[in-house]
Amino acid sequence: MAVAADPRSCGIGRTRSLVRCVQAGDEHGPPRDPIDTLSGIRSGSEEALAALLTQEWARLVRFLAGRLGSPEEAQDAAQEAFIRVWEHRERWTDGSARALLYRIATNVAGDALRKRRTRRAHDVEVEPRSSPTTPSEEMEGGEARRRVAAAVAALAPKRREVFELVRMYGLSYAEVADVLDLQPQTVANHMTLALRDLRGELHDLLESGRPNPRPEEPGRSEGGHA
Repeated sequence: MAVAADPRSCGIGRTRSLVRCVQAGDEHGPPRDPIDTLSGIRSGSEEALAALLTQEWARLVRFLAGRLGSPEEAQDAAQEAFIRVWEHRERWTDGSARALLYRIATNVAGDALRKRRTRRAHDVEVEPRSSPTTPSEEMEGGEARRRVAAAVAALAPKRREVFELVRMYGLSYAEVADVLDLQPQTVANHMTLALRDLRGELHDLLESGRPNPRPEEPGRSEGGHA
């Protein structure tokens, strides 16, 4: 089994050098709490980034290959996701480094797929503009989003991680099971409990007749869920 590379010898001054260096290390490094890992990355810890790389690189590439259909593109997208985690580290709020990584990776893959479609079509699709909202509607929507964000943050750590990966970042139950080393039914159980907790916390919003508020999420097919 390969020994994970020491990030201090990998040219940390350039993030891409660190990514290439740690790729050669042990992809099955010791588990580390994803919340502690993100805290370390936010504070500029190179060791925390290296830990995330060694723990998640192989799974992330496999996940992206399923979305992009190309192992080479998957490795490029995975590298870009890790680079964004590090270069924008001061922006991240508390939470799971793993969930953050897969959110960014999903966005990177989405960008790649859109560029691929654009090249094929030789033009750029224009998103339809949403209808304008009144200041009152914007205030109500902002308050609802704050309530939802607070309720999600209050979930038990594993429950929150599963909820974010499924509902916010568009992974299927099978993909989340692979990412978190869980059985698909366990993922489903965590989702059931997360939704129960959120409904209890947000019952007044749900009963008010407003659409069920939740953080913005990319479109996804429910058909991939176990």
